Amino acid sequence: MSSEIDPKKLQRAKAYYETGLDAAQKRNFEYALQMLGDACRLFPTNLQFRQGLRAAQRLKYDNDPAKVGFMAKTRLQPVRGQIKVARTTSNWSRVMELCEDAFPLHPWDLGTSMDFAEASLELGAPDLAEWAMLTVADEAVDHLDYLRLMARVYEGVGKWSAAIGCLERVKTLDPTDQDVGSQINRLSANQMMAKSSGLKTQGKPASSGVMYAAKTDKSAGDEVRVAESSAQADSSQATNQSGVKSPVLSREDQLRAKHDADPADIHVALELADLHKAANKWDEADKVLSACYKKNSGDHYLRQIYANTRIERMNRALAAMESYIAAHPDDATALAKRAEVTKRRSEFEIGEFQQRIQLNPADAESHFRLGLALVTDGRVDEAIAAFQQARNAPDWKVKALTEAGKCFEQVGSAKLAERSYNDALKAIAAADTATFNELHYRLGTLAERQGQMQQAEEHYNEVAANDYTYKDVAKRLRDIKNRY
Repeated sequence: MSSEIDPKKLQRAKAYYETGLDAAQKRNFEYALQMLGDACRLFPTNLQFRQGLRAAQRLKYDNDPAKVGFMAKTRLQPVRGQIKVARTTSNWSRVMELCEDAFPLHPWDLGTSMDFAEASLELGAPDLAEWAMLTVADEAVDHLDYLRLMARVYEGVGKWSAAIGCLERVKTLDPTDQDVGSQINRLSANQMMAKSSGLKTQGKPASSGVMYAAKTDKSAGDEVRVAESSAQADSSQATNQSGVKSPVLSREDQLRAKHDADPADIHVALELADLHKAANKWDEADKVLSACYKKNSGDHYLRQIYANTRIERMNRALAAMESYIAAHPDDATALAKRAEVTKRRSEFEIGEFQQRIQLNPADAESHFRLGLALVTDGRVDEAIAAFQQARNAPDWKVKALTEAGKCFEQVGSAKLAERSYNDALKAIAAADTATFNELHYRLGTLAERQGQMQQAEEHYNEVAANDYTYKDVAKRLRDIKNRY
């Protein structure tokens, strides 16, 4: 794996990292965060660089959460809203970027840390996910969502007993959770499989420095260098007493050999797929999971991971196509290929989310994502029905009502669109100005198309009061006034 890393790129990242640490120790935080952020952008899942960045963000507040201020949660809301949107499309790289927009406002925010950990997990960096979760452990005592995610993270690093412990706690706190028993059984089975196959537990104990966030007596540089020293010590374990490194297979090669010998081994397949994802080898990850799923077609957990991987693979392919088409808009072959992949993705998503809904009819996220896929496939009436199911869940209500409104506009039902947008406005959080502006803008354009200029002006004024530069709202207000 290391041979694939660009040495010049790594050298540049390390230079940013060291410069950032020095700036943080001198309390030049603006420059420190810029440098450490640049290092993380070059290597997004590098644990050491992320530790340095978070340490500097917290040092800015003297490692005291009380100094963040009571308005931090309010300032976080717009970014948190964007993070939720990125999560709905499984755009995990974007989730990670948005989390780093949120951390300077509140480096101890539990929700942001959990989103960051989930993104790390999905991007094939379970060690990074574990560290992110442990840094807010004190904020999450008996938090059910935290415990469930922590179980996934511990599973990702091969800490089976710890994962089972989290789920046992969930079972105690929420006796109505009907899935937790089967999850514990699955983890116990995987633990036995791991022991019998001789797979070593991944990850490092908390004593290696990942719990630095709970301490307040060290500088940013001290904390990160503790982790750096630990990592260097771990890498030297393969050296024998004479100082000569023993020839050993990489973790990827070990797992590939085990997977080739037994494609049905779920634990091996998941770990190998994660390594492929981390190396941006999404085709390889897809092949590994496909082979494993053919042998374990009844495992719903594996099926969802396989499906999410396929969707992310297609999303990445489409993103690359969009970039190419932006530079070559007249390339008919590229345009046709994009249409083909878009159609294939929509068909796959529709089948996948319909299957998830059959298993759990109350799964609002699957109803919402089914609606988006149906819209892309041109099945707008069916999409409306899906969004109407998703709106019943508080966490999805605003997004589902907004998307339903867009669909009603497409089919020419202006009154239903207006009603849907107004219902969404009633449900949004007070600090969610981004959604507030979007809904009022849509209501304004809707009213304008129907000749209701006074109502349109009122909606545009609501937007302009927040952001006069929003889209073309200033021009629309001038045009309306010129008509009077």
